Amino acid sequence: MHRIVYAIFWMLVLWFFVWPVASFCAWFWIVLQPLEACFPSPIKAINTFLEKLITWPRDFGHAIANCQTTFPAPF
Repeated sequence: MHRIVYAIFWMLVLWFFVWPVASFCAWFWIVLQPLEACFPSPIKAINTFLEKLITWPRDFGHAIANCQTTFPAPF
């Protein structure tokens, strides 16, 4: 029963926190993609970080489907 509570909690966190963060970071990631070819060392690290945040909702989807009790951190 408590695992269902975790699934509902992760769904709420996904809806109110993770999706807005991922959406906000996606814009910067798209803008920085072409610049990565010009300035590979600083931009590549930033893009890698942003990509982890952009794909974070997928980890929450797995946590919801599996009723996971641990926090699905993006890193």
